[in-house]
Amino acid sequence: MEMDGTAPLVALENGLDIKQLLTSGSVLQINEDYDDLDHNIQTVNEETKNKDLDVIGEPVKSFSAIEKHLTNVDEQGYVKKKILEGGGGMPLHEGCTVSIAFSGYWENESDPFDIQKPCKPMVVDLKDNGLLPGLLLAVKSMLVGETSIFLLSHELMYGELGVPPRIKPKAKCVFYVKLMKSILTPKEGPLNLSEPNTFVRVHKEVKMLYVSGLKWHKLNNYTSAIQLFRKGVSMLHRCRLADEAEEEIQKKLLIKLYTNLAICYNIIKQPYKVCIACNELNRLGSLWNNSKVLYQNGKALRMIGQFSLAEKKLKRAINLCPNNNELKVEFDLLEKMSNDYNLKKSLENRPADRDSVDSDFKKEVDSLIKNFKENMDLCKLTLPAGMNSLEIEYIKEACVRENVFFNKIQADYLLDKDDAKSAELENESDLLDYIM
Repeated sequence: MEMDGTAPLVALENGLDIKQLLTSGSVLQINEDYDDLDHNIQTVNEETKNKDLDVIGEPVKSFSAIEKHLTNVDEQGYVKKKILEGGGGMPLHEGCTVSIAFSGYWENESDPFDIQKPCKPMVVDLKDNGLLPGLLLAVKSMLVGETSIFLLSHELMYGELGVPPRIKPKAKCVFYVKLMKSILTPKEGPLNLSEPNTFVRVHKEVKMLYVSGLKWHKLNNYTSAIQLFRKGVSMLHRCRLADEAEEEIQKKLLIKLYTNLAICYNIIKQPYKVCIACNELNRLGSLWNNSKVLYQNGKALRMIGQFSLAEKKLKRAINLCPNNNELKVEFDLLEKMSNDYNLKKSLENRPADRDSVDSDFKKEVDSLIKNFKENMDLCKLTLPAGMNSLEIEYIKEACVRENVFFNKIQADYLLDKDDAKSAELENESDLLDYIM
């Protein structure tokens, strides 16, 4: 930065941390966005602010000229203030975490030397922070929504020596500050999800659960991975949210968790739970536009014999990713199984006044149940409607011979390799509610 009164050539991304400045030192990071500014402009009007960098405030030619319009924040007068836009709510205290935007100016210089954009505010815990004392005192004097100009003395900012070449010795500065948000700082210790403003801690913990779940998945321990993903989902759903920004973060993480749950449930062949996860993803707006989820959903539907629904999902996935070979392999498998296990055609060709079970039907049922039992790619098979009581009784007898379970779920009859009364879901009457 030039120090001879000419315009600065660079601006920094963040302000100096006074703790680092006095101990380990500070690393100055150049704000690359600053190149958008016209360094020949002495005054920053509203149009330029909105167009270039969303800068708060404008240059000050003379600190002494504005000082008479300011009031003291502290007894010594090291921090002086004028409110430009009023705020509201309760006064701040050390139990608050705030979001602030600001810009800092030297006297008679056209461009700010320190910037924090409103679109990317700085989050500050007022009890444990890295703000310089003068700026911290300024922020504590504000209310939410307030924008103020502060004249800050070197005694509470950069000291007598400054930080050459960036900071002049005994340098006063002006900061425009906007207090955008204030929440109660989440408490330490065990999480209480019913308390407000716990989302920051919940988000951090759920991300750790997610990463750990991925590690278990890579180790093929899918049960452990599922437990961690489910715990993360539960915490996110139970946590109180403060605003739409937290809701959006929650949504993105839920999509990751439910997607990985669907993948794991498919691997351990629990297709109904895959459908539950996919229904949640549909509610979150990440099903019909997500080929990965559609693939998992189609695969699960194929495994429970819902071939037409599976075809619908897989066709959509292929339209989204036409060059995905995994989708094409799954679709070919679906078509083959749909043809091999289509008992509906046999039922449609029978006479209308049937009152018995013909031999062709028996042969087809025997073959279908035997093949179903041996096919590892098919967990359950929903039988077509329209069978008479004798046909149903024969299917039950054939299932007993082949040690296959025969269950009635709502209005449908279902072949199952596991006892559906004790597997997957606690309430079997609700199974079909999860199939879309």
